Amino acid sequence: MIIITSAFALSGCSQKLDASLHEGTGHGFNRIKESPGPSFLGAEIVPIEIGEQEEFYKSAGWLSDSEILYITNKGESNSLLYSYNLGTGKESLLYRSEQPIITAVPSPEKKKVMIHSAASEEGILTVIDLSGKELHSTTIQSYELNFEWNPFDENLLVVSAFSEDWDFNSYLLDLRNNNLKEIKLPEPFVRWISEGELVYQEWDEDGISLKAPLRTFSLKENKAETLLEDVYQFDSQGQYLMTIKVNEEENREFGLYEFFRNADKSVGSIEAPLLTSFSGWVVPFYDLMENGKNFIYLQATEQGEADLYDGGFDLRRYHLDTGNEEVIFTEMANEPLSCSPSGEVCLYGFQFDKVLNIETNEIIDLVH
Repeated sequence: MIIITSAFALSGCSQKLDASLHEGTGHGFNRIKESPGPSFLGAEIVPIEIGEQEEFYKSAGWLSDSEILYITNKGESNSLLYSYNLGTGKESLLYRSEQPIITAVPSPEKKKVMIHSAASEEGILTVIDLSGKELHSTTIQSYELNFEWNPFDENLLVVSAFSEDWDFNSYLLDLRNNNLKEIKLPEPFVRWISEGELVYQEWDEDGISLKAPLRTFSLKENKAETLLEDVYQFDSQGQYLMTIKVNEEENREFGLYEFFRNADKSVGSIEAPLLTSFSGWVVPFYDLMENGKNFIYLQATEQGEADLYDGGFDLRRYHLDTGNEEVIFTEMANEPLSCSPSGEVCLYGFQFDKVLNIETNEIIDLVH
């Protein structure tokens, strides 16, 4: 059960990945460009020029429709965090770490950045503003860390720290008073569903079920309540909650994606084929848009076993407000997605080193 739970969550409680899926799957030669070309919010996309002795590690999220974060490594331990404007090519060094940066995540209002760097047997969490000024830093004994910004109050974050044996301790970080206090949570992998309420799956430690009840947990009242039964996977973005249930009737292994506003008001649903794996089903990568209007996701073109699948994936966009759906790209690999706030462009790939221009239907290499 620990192994299964870890597999669900280390990819952000939202994505499942069989690394073999992207092998041998092309993007379509006619769309790939090695130099900038398409219009991007009124300007061409300017590729990143990496500095001498630096190595591109990955992009790390959107600050606006045109500005991203990216991380480079310099030597064995030094990491650098930059902001970068895709339209102008202007970059700013925001933070230099003497420990490897694992990830950097902008706050919901894009005014702060949480940086997770790691030393031996401890994780370092550092919060900076967009000028690079350090607002908070704390060290937690851990083998791995998971944290979530509160989208309703970005001065609050929930942090779960794991030991090498996958025991965990959870904390509430309050940036208003630089206070980190330990809290008791039933599960380590949680998402915010309101300002003081978390949502999680309650797994049976003695069972091997791949589905679990979805429950809410009130930090103020220290009380949990069941929201939905038999959920395979879930995610949330602000006031929007998404659940995935699996239909196994008549060997039709389809995933039912359901979308809710304020946790309980249904605002739409779609059904898509899922691939099977030894541990359950593979949910292809997706991005639940911040404004709640669009859901962009990769969909297998047919059912099958993940290890043997070579059919490629369609990139589709589902409009929650109208219920309409469209295909944006075909013949894609199952790789991570991170879309701009407007949804006009997306970062794509295991290092987010490609840019998908939704309007022009082109794929551009981000790093020159």
